[in-house]
Amino acid sequence: MERIVRTLPDNLSGVRDLSMMTMHFAIAGREHEVGWLRERHIAEDPEGRGLIVDVRTSKNYPRVARVPYGSRAHLCPVRAWRRWRDQAGIGADPDGFAYRRLHSRHHTVIDQGLDAEAVGDVITRLGERAGLDIRPTGHSPRRGLVTESSRAGNPDAVAEKQGRWAKGSKVMRRYREDDDGFTENALHGVL
Repeated sequence: MERIVRTLPDNLSGVRDLSMMTMHFAIAGREHEVGWLRERHIAEDPEGRGLIVDVRTSKNYPRVARVPYGSRAHLCPVRAWRRWRDQAGIGADPDGFAYRRLHSRHHTVIDQGLDAEAVGDVITRLGERAGLDIRPTGHSPRRGLVTESSRAGNPDAVAEKQGRWAKGSKVMRRYREDDDGFTENALHGVL
């Protein structure tokens, strides 16, 4: 993500893509879960610890993912979401899509949301623009949260709570209990 963020354009498209990429990663979301998020599904934590994302449309079952502030401001999903929301001028329609299409010529916000394929295309395009030696797909942020959380020394329970990984999976073989997911910045060292 460090390499990707340096290649983002300084326009509304770059702001949206950064927010979508970091949110996708932070909630360990599937493409359709990110594409179907509505404005009302992303709320400020009442205790000021970040965001609470209500993932309503899911392959397996709905869940609530708590998204704390990232330790790196330029990769923080909370700050990126607020910037996208403010610059895009969304927020008046709680049923409006959280991540929306942009007019291809004028880069203005359109009411239409992004479908699952479009979310995956954005992630792949970001990787190509950054010249990554891998080809990221729409599933990469989901997989990446678990990998990077483990590398940062965070308990695997953090990844399980965000993405609902099965306890018996390879990723969860070192499963440990954690409390509410905000403890000591669950994404510390990752974002």
